[in-house]
Amino acid sequence: MARFDLPLIINPIRGQTHVFDMNVVYMDTAVANSKGTVLLVHGVPGNFRMFEGIARPMVERGYRVVIPHFPGFSGTHFVDGRDEKLFHHTTENKSMFLSTFIDRLDLHREIVLIVAHSAGTYPTMHYITTSAKINSAAKNKALVLLNPTVHRPFRALPNPFLLAFLTTCWKQPALRTVVEGILHRLASYLKIRYDNIDLLAIAIMTAVKINFEQINQCVTALRVSDWQILTTISENDQYIESHLSHDFLRILGVDPHHILRYDNHLQLQSTGYRRDLTTNRRALVFSHGCHFSHQQHPSVVALEILKMLPTK
Repeated sequence: MARFDLPLIINPIRGQTHVFDMNVVYMDTAVANSKGTVLLVHGVPGNFRMFEGIARPMVERGYRVVIPHFPGFSGTHFVDGRDEKLFHHTTENKSMFLSTFIDRLDLHREIVLIVAHSAGTYPTMHYITTSAKINSAAKNKALVLLNPTVHRPFRALPNPFLLAFLTTCWKQPALRTVVEGILHRLASYLKIRYDNIDLLAIAIMTAVKINFEQINQCVTALRVSDWQILTTISENDQYIESHLSHDFLRILGVDPHHILRYDNHLQLQSTGYRRDLTTNRRALVFSHGCHFSHQQHPSVVALEILKMLPTK
């Protein structure tokens, strides 16, 4: 998998007027004559390394894998540094980023699967439910949601107003040092994994900008769509309560008979799974997987993902 740089112009979303000029760093296997393209969308924080365990089997079977990095991650940056303050990391901002990236590489007709993790599921769901282009051009409408951030406020958002205040202060150079100390302590309390404080600030900024009404609309739209969807959740997710994840599955239209449950020894539990019933909504529920079930159990997740890919 090689690294590529792509100049990208992001047009304004609704209610904004600013055009963003950026350089996007993305990873691409660049397979010639591939069976199709798999787009992987990382969470926040996140990068291409989080998908290594599940990407390898796809590459071995002849699929091209493309992983763009969101602004602020793994080298993706704005040409004008001042744009960093204007890009709000909202679901719509990042959905526009994905849409523009896919347009720029002309991937619409090549995509056979989209895989998104954590906070990356929000812009991915928004893009799929609002883009007529991907819905009409995609060769295989298949979506995987890995430990999705859900449709209601969750435990990693203890006080959205305080978090919003802190990220606003973090953008001010004079206050950044003080805010960084507070964010470090907050991350330790919430057990949030991060590589550096800037990425943590972007993660928190992303979280406080969540429009849950909008997310509910996206999930409801996916429920009645013709997309094949696989969702993975973990009972011991440290960021999202288990009952919220199960409610997310219900709203998405996952029938209990189409949920595969694994215990803490990764043994499949007998729960009435009906293989004789056809469905385009399935789920994997892990007793232990934390917020990164695809990293904790890559072989199990990859096997189920491969079943969603076209055979020709």
